[in-house]
Parts: sequence; C-alpha cells; structure tokens
Amino acid sequence: MSNLYNNIPKSYYKTRKADVKLSTDRKVLVLADVHCPYHSKTALWEAIRAGQNADVDTVILMGDLMDFHRISRYPNEPDTLSFKNELMVGSQLVFSIRDAFPHCRILYIQGNHEARLEAYIKRNASEIFNMPELHMSLLLDLANHEIDYVVDGFIHCGDMSFLHGHEIPGIGGVNPSRKLYAKMKKSAICGHLHRPESFYTRDGAGKMIQCHVVGHLGEPNPKYWMRNDWQHGYAIVDVSKRGYVYVQNVIINER
Repeated sequence: MSNLYNNIPKSYYKTRKADVKLSTDRKVLVLADVHCPYHSKTALWEAIRAGQNADVDTVILMGDLMDFHRISRYPNEPDTLSFKNELMVGSQLVFSIRDAFPHCRILYIQGNHEARLEAYIKRNASEIFNMPELHMSLLLDLANHEIDYVVDGFIHCGDMSFLHGHEIPGIGGVNPSRKLYAKMKKSAICGHLHRPESFYTRDGAGKMIQCHVVGHLGEPNPKYWMRNDWQHGYAIVDVSKRGYVYVQNVIINER
C-alpha cells in the first residue's frame, strides 16, 4: 500500500479555502456593497446608526466595500477618481467605521470588486504580485484598525454563513435567496446582488433554514445601469448561545 501511494506523483493543487468561525452569542451588523468612493453617505449613515442603536458587538463588511473602478477590466468613466484617490477615501471610510464601533470585532470579506486589484496586478505587473505593500491590509490600513480581511473564505457563526455572493455562480435573477439556499444547503446571507430578499424553509427534522440577500449602500443609479431594481439596505443578525439565528433584513426607504 505504501509503495503504491509513493508511486502516485506529487500533487500541485493549492488549498485556497480559508473559512473563519466565530463564537456564538453575538449581534452582527452586516454592511454589503458600499462601493466606496461612490457610496450613498445617507444610506451608510443610517445603517451605521442602526447598528449602534442595536448595540452590535460585531460588524461584517460583506464585500465590495471598495469599488476600484479605475482598475476594472471595464471601460473607465473619465470623471471618476484615480486609484490612489479611491484608496484615500477608502482609508477615511475604514477609520470612520472603526470610530463608530470602537469595541466591536470587525471582519471584511473580499468581494469581486476588491478582487479587481489582484486581477489588475496579474495582468499588468505580475512580477510585483506578491509584494506585501500591495495587500489590502496595508493599502487601507486594516491591520492598524484591527479589521480582519477574509480572502477565499466564508464566515460562519452558529447556523449562519456569511459570504459576499460572487463566490457562488448562478444565484442572480429571480428569487436569489432561494437559489442561495439551493447552492449552500444551509442558512446563509450574502450581498453582491444589491436587492434585499429572504427565503425560509425547514429541513426534514423541522429545523429552520433561512437565506438572505442584503441590499447595497452604494450609488443607486450608476451610469452603467441607471434603470435598475436595486435597494439600499443592511442586516442585523442575532446569534444565540446555541447558534440559533434571527435576521432583520432591512430595506432603507428612500425619501
């Protein structure tokens, strides 16, 4: 048996999964798709204020906190900020979120817009791809603000899993929260689609399973999609000591 095993050639696959498991008995504010510096200041302020009023102890920035328009593979709009200026505004935003929640644990999931940085460097300057100075923790000063940056992983807390949404192809279109359930087979919450929606069911033993898509906090009518069905929103997730979950998936009413 050992000789047979040794005869199999070495594998070169890489382990990329890097999930994070949080302890239970916590209250989480979920902020998704801020798309800084093209964020809605009013919607973001309302979401942050709701988190403060709920006395949350954890904040999850669920991807696409940054827009990174200038390093996108799509055509750049001429009046948008430079990448350097995007980072400057992003650093200010990170500071303001930490300042609003000084005692909370804050975690930041990489979204598809943050992944633009890695893709841009690979396309245009692969020799500097692994330079630590180009990591988001340094570019946005995340480490200094004690914000954990989660790459290639989901966050799990009790019965709930948190992800951005781009990691699971095929959940867009009609009934995305039901599609999220079909892909995950468990309770989960994501952003990415900018359209709040919820789906509830029970397994064969009667256990509640729930999946949610959270609204966005960015520009409501960007030039590339001016007539959309997006809504601003956020979520507050209560996780009991036993891991049971209650979710408030909130739509921010535009005035």
